[in-house]
Amino acid sequence: MVRNRTWLAFANENICNHRKALKELGFVNWTTNVKSKFAENDIVYLFMNDDRSVRFKLKVDKVDVPREDGNYWIDPAPNDNTYKLTLVAEYDGNLLKEDVLKRMEFKGGRSILNPSCNNTELLEYINDVFKVASQTVIFTLPSYYMVVDLESGAYCKTNVGHEVFNLKPNDADGRFYGYLPPHDNPNIKKLGASSKDDYVDGVMIVYVQKLPHSTNRRIVAFTDNARVYAKRQSNSYLNRFILENGTRTECTYTIESDYIYDLQAEPNPFVFKVSGDDLQMFRMQRFYTGRHPKQEIKMLLWLVNYLQRKGRDVDNDFDFQKEIQNVECDEVLSDASRQQPSYSEGTSGRTILKKANVSKQALKKANFKCEFDGSHYTFLTDKGIPYMEGHHLIPCTASNTERFWSENKRNIDCVENIICLCPTCHRRIHFGSKDEKDAIIRYLYNKRKSLLQVVGIEISITEMFTLYKLC
Repeated sequence: MVRNRTWLAFANENICNHRKALKELGFVNWTTNVKSKFAENDIVYLFMNDDRSVRFKLKVDKVDVPREDGNYWIDPAPNDNTYKLTLVAEYDGNLLKEDVLKRMEFKGGRSILNPSCNNTELLEYINDVFKVASQTVIFTLPSYYMVVDLESGAYCKTNVGHEVFNLKPNDADGRFYGYLPPHDNPNIKKLGASSKDDYVDGVMIVYVQKLPHSTNRRIVAFTDNARVYAKRQSNSYLNRFILENGTRTECTYTIESDYIYDLQAEPNPFVFKVSGDDLQMFRMQRFYTGRHPKQEIKMLLWLVNYLQRKGRDVDNDFDFQKEIQNVECDEVLSDASRQQPSYSEGTSGRTILKKANVSKQALKKANFKCEFDGSHYTFLTDKGIPYMEGHHLIPCTASNTERFWSENKRNIDCVENIICLCPTCHRRIHFGSKDEKDAIIRYLYNKRKSLLQVVGIEISITEMFTLYKLC
């Protein structure tokens, strides 16, 4: 039985226009008259000599077949037998450029004039980059990013760092403004900008912090769509001031974004190992795309997985919210808190079967107004009522449901535990920063505490914050 292998091959565009052939034909032919012998179903990655980067993933479709790509040769094509290499995927990012690959002990294009399968670590890295690219169909991770180390410089040992506001939404407009330690001085040319640009858009910023008693760093937040300025920005309207040696000092910023993903409460965060060859990783308190490829690709795989998990949560909730809109609920329901909960056993584990008519009853009781801010208007549904969403204040997970039923014989899928929210406030609970979540959960808890107690559901604010990973 033939064991399939993975290869790295050199495509010389001065001899044959491989790129155009792959675009138009979906395959190229590769001569069998080489030392390296492919087998059917082997994977071949093409390093392109024109932009000095790996761009294509191919599969050996057929062995020992006539050449069919002769029209794409600069000079007359040889009349030889070939391997037919079929296009699997194309990559247009920055993680497979020659200067990055050399950090993975790539010896340059000349080293693969005969296709090579020997550098296993390099080939695994290339495969992982294509894997990240293939998994970002719904969302796209930016080609350029910067990893920023917060609160670890010498200045922060005795002073409040100017990055103190980075993870907090600004009170003036709700956006996020980030100071880049140590001196708010990014090199935006490393983020795809030209020397004439004042800023660059669409950059991913990953914030990390040092773990206690360790040199390692964990991701605490990221945004996948930031603007990064070449020079520090100042805006007193944003009220970014701290006291520094008794003087009121403004914290400048070079990073701004509409949102961040706050991972401070994430139970299994990605951790950069700061040791060995990467011991100086955060010496400048930031690094740019491709500087530490071995760990960066693991970070990107983790971020893709995180965003996919978030996406699945959104999809599941979207389906439930749609069910709420469509269900009829003309009569007042009996006390749902005393009805035994039902569960579903699936491939992802046990889930609670929430009842859409119970949530619809909660929306009706709130007169289809957002209970966090009644002035929030959405739109009318096809039933002629304002669109609102139901949110379980005590999260309606299987474990939470089991706990309250076993302890008090109370079902948390009940009207008293369901809040009527506009979509924006609902998303703030699920995707907002820690401060955003804290404010809205605290307000809703105080508003609903007595109603929960009436039906026999007791929970403290500390317990509630724990369920939302806020403490």
